[in-house]
Amino acid sequence: MALLAAVGWFAVLPDAAAQTSSESETPSLVTVAPDGEPEGSEGAPSAPRIVAVLRGPGGVGYWVIGADGTIEPVGTSILPIVSEPPQLTTQVVGARLGAPGALGVWLQLADDSEVAIGDPGPTVLTGEERPLGWLSGVAVRQLLSGAWWTDVDRWCTSELSLPVRIGQTIMAALGERSLGFAVEEARDRRIAGILVQGPVTEHVWRRIAELQDFAGRIPLIFAVDEEGGRVQRLAAVVGRLPSASAQTARSPAEVAEVTADHARKMYRLGFTMNFAPVIDVGAGEGIGDRSFGNDPATVTEYGMATVEGLSAGGVVPVVKHFPGHGAATADTHDRLASTAPLDELRQRDLIPFAAVIGATDAAVMVGHLSVPGLTGGLPASLSAAAIDGLLRNELGHSGLVVTDSLIMGAIRSQWSVSEAALLAVSAGADLALVGGLEDADAAFAEIETAVAEGRLSLDRIDAAATNVFRAKGVYACALVGRDGLGRQVLYDPTLVGR
Repeated sequence: MALLAAVGWFAVLPDAAAQTSSESETPSLVTVAPDGEPEGSEGAPSAPRIVAVLRGPGGVGYWVIGADGTIEPVGTSILPIVSEPPQLTTQVVGARLGAPGALGVWLQLADDSEVAIGDPGPTVLTGEERPLGWLSGVAVRQLLSGAWWTDVDRWCTSELSLPVRIGQTIMAALGERSLGFAVEEARDRRIAGILVQGPVTEHVWRRIAELQDFAGRIPLIFAVDEEGGRVQRLAAVVGRLPSASAQTARSPAEVAEVTADHARKMYRLGFTMNFAPVIDVGAGEGIGDRSFGNDPATVTEYGMATVEGLSAGGVVPVVKHFPGHGAATADTHDRLASTAPLDELRQRDLIPFAAVIGATDAAVMVGHLSVPGLTGGLPASLSAAAIDGLLRNELGHSGLVVTDSLIMGAIRSQWSVSEAALLAVSAGADLALVGGLEDADAAFAEIETAVAEGRLSLDRIDAAATNVFRAKGVYACALVGRDGLGRQVLYDPTLVGR
């Protein structure tokens, strides 16, 4: 059997969601009991305290070490070979991988002694002091006991500082030339991302990269309106796309292929999210040729093709404008619009949204649309009945929810941007799209005050931040650990590798 190189301590797991025990046969526990007898059992351990999480052999999966000597494999079927288990008379306080290729673990005990599990060879001492990975271990333990990953990640989100969590609920909107002014917000994690407005130049990638460098381990979302036709910000750099209406002259497969190629070009520039496709049924005010047509089946088919293409190119698709703008009474850039009653929406406008939600991980943008029989005169973007009720509970959307821009006439005529941001997050939106950095700062302060005064729950903030992290491909359990005094800390990019 080929020897597998040991990898060393592993404190945080950016790819942990992909490394669940479902990837291989369910492993049995190896427990070194106080009486020296190995014990095997199916399923989850009896929740010992986690003292370390180590990379598995060859960097595949990982081993979770409990204070009672439990070694739990996740994402690998390989365990240390235990011939004569050592006697444990004291608790385990730490662990390290043994000699490369030995497939063993050295346990550090509370009495300052050490015992080897499956490793007769010499240990490898690097001299580096590395964190023990407490929260990663807790996450793994909950995963193995049947908790959903989102529940685990949300628990870890709650361990982050409150300003970091609040910042994940706010997206600013800036032109390319203004990106350099967002350094402080990026560095302090006071915004989740930026919608880049207006035409861009071929140099935009450099400005995006500079901000990502300041953002460190919590990258910014860089979003853009790149629908095609008259709503296309990157045309001068990545080429033009036809409008949604014109795209229906091609087959859905062709649309998916062209979109994927376009998305790859976007991604190379640093854009990770596209506020597209429009899956509104009909060409009402403000929509026109941005829609794939008047038939729900056609809109669904081409909307799904676009979502597929964007995802294949590495860009998060955001379908819009929930619950359906195609037959609305006004252009929400100017004023609040009304839709048909809810029962009629279910027969027409909601069909594409239900299909996309049921089959993909696309995010959803909620429009400034008043729905008779549902929102009580509020725009859907600020309505708990629309977001938590219709979108999440009835249609089953568990992913990211973004508001349409809160500086549009439909909102500014009644609320300030900061008031609207608070209302949107309170109603169940994860990401409030505001204007420039002044708007972002005001929204941050409004939400922070509401949390301090008990008007907005920490659970709502944690749920929103978790969904934003998931859209970024960031796992909260990889962001928190403990310093030498046992205090929980946010890993700063100067302390750990990016």
